[in-house]
Amino acid sequence: MRYNAAGDLMRHHRVVASLLLVVLGAGLWRASLAAAATQTIQGEVVDPASYLRDGQRGVTIADQTAEAADNGQTLAILETGSNALYLSLAERPGEDPNELLYEYVNQLVQVTGTVYERDGVKGIVVTSIELAQQPAAADPSPLVPPDLLKD
Repeated sequence: MRYNAAGDLMRHHRVVASLLLVVLGAGLWRASLAAAATQTIQGEVVDPASYLRDGQRGVTIADQTAEAADNGQTLAILETGSNALYLSLAERPGEDPNELLYEYVNQLVQVTGTVYERDGVKGIVVTSIELAQQPAAADPSPLVPPDLLKD
């Protein structure tokens, strides 16, 4: 077998280029992991299929949402204000992503967890959940100018 300096140099460059791609790939992978951040969001626990398909949400469909979750539907958090939808994610394959959310279907909650986003789709691995403060009730007085309320 003959060795040739030009051939050895080309093989060396291919090896260096391959290693460089591996290192850059690992760096990008780490950067995507760094993009995941612990956040606290407030919103309603919903069946994302019912919400996206028909706009259904609220306490009146809680039984329907619970049934969907019982049948394998992953629940989601519909964020208050932005209406961003965060799919519930399991921390590891095979775990139930609904475990902490199930008893709060169609209720306003505050959740903390690791948020991931890819191509506009958001998900959260929920680490804690609690009922959120309900928004203050609107002033029950009619919207009449005060000068017209005088006797």
